[in-house]
Amino acid sequence: MEKKKNGCSIMSNGWTDEKERTLVNFLVNCSKGIMFMQSIDASSMIKTEEKILELLDKWVEQVGEKNVIQVITDNHSSYVMTGNK
Repeated sequence: MEKKKNGCSIMSNGWTDEKERTLVNFLVNCSKGIMFMQSIDASSMIKTEEKILELLDKWVEQVGEKNVIQVITDNHSSYVMTGNK
């Protein structure tokens, strides 16, 4: 499997839709390309570092901790605070 050979990046990007919901996309990128994993409505949790950490940790575990080179997120303050943990 490609991710075991070269490693991969987990990417997360949040945005607000026309209904004012905060949506977060999760993707995995490896040398063969990008794979969309999931999009969630995170309106109730985006402000808490614990929930963001829980979501990111879920994807690190699913991909395999040994296979993840980095986690890339946007610069929302909750992601910055999560990165400090």
